[in-house]
This record gives sequence, C-alpha cells and structure tokens, in this order.
Amino acid sequence: CKLTITTFQDGSRYVTGNRCERGGDAKKKRSDRPNLYDYKYKRCFAYRRLTDKNATRGEIGIPRVLNMYENYPFWFTLLTSLGFKVMISGRSSHELFETGIESIASENICYPAKLVHIKWLLSKGVKTIFYPCVSYEENLVPNTDNHYNCPVVANYPVVIGANMPELREEGIRYMRPYFNMANHELMVDRIVEEFAWANVTREEAETAVKAAYAENEVFKHDVQMEGLKALAYMKEHDCRGIVLAGRPYHIDPEIHHGIPDMINSYGLCVLTEDSVSHLAPLERPLRVNDQWMYHTRLYAAANYVKTRDDLDLIQ
Repeated sequence: CKLTITTFQDGSRYVTGNRCERGGDAKKKRSDRPNLYDYKYKRCFAYRRLTDKNATRGEIGIPRVLNMYENYPFWFTLLTSLGFKVMISGRSSHELFETGIESIASENICYPAKLVHIKWLLSKGVKTIFYPCVSYEENLVPNTDNHYNCPVVANYPVVIGANMPELREEGIRYMRPYFNMANHELMVDRIVEEFAWANVTREEAETAVKAAYAENEVFKHDVQMEGLKALAYMKEHDCRGIVLAGRPYHIDPEIHHGIPDMINSYGLCVLTEDSVSHLAPLERPLRVNDQWMYHTRLYAAANYVKTRDDLDLIQ
C-alpha cells in the first residue's frame, strides 16, 4: 500500500495514506457482521438487462457514477420499460479512473466525480450514453428547506460533454438532459421530449415512469428492511453498530477504500444512513440550512443514533 511516513526530530513517526481496500490484515477472514454498504451496492445493481432480441430500441449506456449508486434502479427500470438494453459501466478501479483523467478540466473536483466511466462504455461499442443532470432529488422528507443535489451531481454531465471530444464523434449520441426527480408529472413530459428521437409515445412514457418510481420505492424499502435486520442482529448478538453516513457513491468499494470492511473486522455492524433515517424523524426547522437531500437524511440518521446506546455515527 502507498503510505506517507512523516518522521519527526524526536524520532517519532506518523503514518498516513493507507489505501488498502482490504482494510488491515489481508489474511483475516471476512466478517459475518451485517454490512449495509456491501448489501446496498449489490442490491442497487442487481438487475438483468434485456436480451438483444427483446431490446426493441437497442443499447443505451449508463455510467456507474455519483447519484447512480442510488438512482440506478429508477433509470434501469424506466429505460428497460421503454425497450432499451441498459449497459452499466464496469466496477470502479483506479485504472478506470486514470483512463478518464484527461477529460477532467481540473484536478480539484471531488474524486468520485472523475470516475465517469464514459470511456469504458465507448470502448465496449455503446453508441448511446445516458447521463442525466438531476437538480432535485425526490422530496422524501417533509418540511425541509429544499431537496437539492450538489452542483457536481446536477451539472457534471455538461462538464464531461465539453471535455470529451469522443462524445461529439459521428454516430455517438450523448444524452445529458435535466430532470427533477420530485416532479412525477413533469418526468413524463421530459421523457417524451428527450426520447423523441426513439419515437417514445406518451403512453409508453407514462407506463415507464410509473414502473420506475415503483421500483425506486421497493429499492429504498429493501435497504430499510435490511437496516432493521442489522439492528435485530445487534440485539441478538449483543454487539455495537456504526452508522457510516455519506453520499450514494460512498458504497463504491474504490471510493470508500474498504472502510466498512475494516469496521466490520472489529466486530461492529455497519449501517448506511438511509437504512435508519426513517426511524426517528427530526423536529424542524433545524439550525442549519437544510436544503441538500443527502444531508437531510444524514441529520435524521444522527437523530436516531442519539436514541440508542449501541450505535455511533461516522460521517
């Protein structure tokens, strides 16, 4: 592992930068404690695409990036309902990150945003790429100041489009439409507009959008049920748990650098903030400007953690 070792004048040393995704001893047996990060990652992408025969509208690629670590069930269901064979880019790795680094205008934008996976899709021959800009997430918590996505999630597909000449080559269709996930009716209009090139009818769009929101609910419910199972496990085995709170992309093993597995190895259960955030609603207004969807969830999870002696929270 790549380490930074600082040696001081008195001979003491301080070590930083251990990015081993195994987290500690590589020979150590994998923990059997609940790990919601592992569960959510697998559950989010556990979908089977249409066969070529059934994909009446051909292939469409989605990069495994940013809010797709939570919204993929929605988009997969919607696009599959419209008759597309959905191609998700491969698992993140540092090698994949390096293949896309030239398309990034600046070195200071957050690391997860660089894993755009677009080059991977192009290398597999995918000609149509769907990478939506999502300004607003669904408004799942009432009485908050707002339910924005961060500017990177909301606008990064535009940055990629401007910095990758490959996406402007003949035969490549790069879709980066803006959507408001909270407005169900407008979503139908937007799908009809954006997929006019594929002759998607309003009736098809209505059916697809309805199925997508339904699957989105099922996915979120499954994560919450798994959270309840983890809490029950903690009670049964008299052990502690950590609510590891972050953004959707933190469930990616390349991005979280094995932190959930390391926590597991100490005999602790690992929960995501969205697996418990519904269990102790907060009284609002808060002392902070509560306008970011994923932070709203984090505050609610923290509120639940403080009601229990066997849970701690790490952001």
